[in-house]
Amino acid sequence: MALAPVCFAVSPSAVSMPLDVALGLALPLHAHIGMNYVITDYVPKISKGLTGPARVLQLLFTAVTVAGLLNLNVRGEGMTETVKKLWRGKEKK
Repeated sequence: MALAPVCFAVSPSAVSMPLDVALGLALPLHAHIGMNYVITDYVPKISKGLTGPARVLQLLFTAVTVAGLLNLNVRGEGMTETVKKLWRGKEKK
């Protein structure tokens, strides 16, 4: 959690890309671990046979999220600059 404010504080700079990549890996990993606990706790109550497929689907979602964030961080502006655009006004021409 301490990485997010650091990313916003140093953006834009040469340090932004490695921090954005680290954040782009840490956030989906954190979500993946948390959702695995949710699957463990709640999916067996619905149907015992769905736990395995739910974990595979969660792994697929995590992989797609990591790929998308890495694409944004490596080819695009990065996560922090993209989020900062939400608070910036439109550029005047």
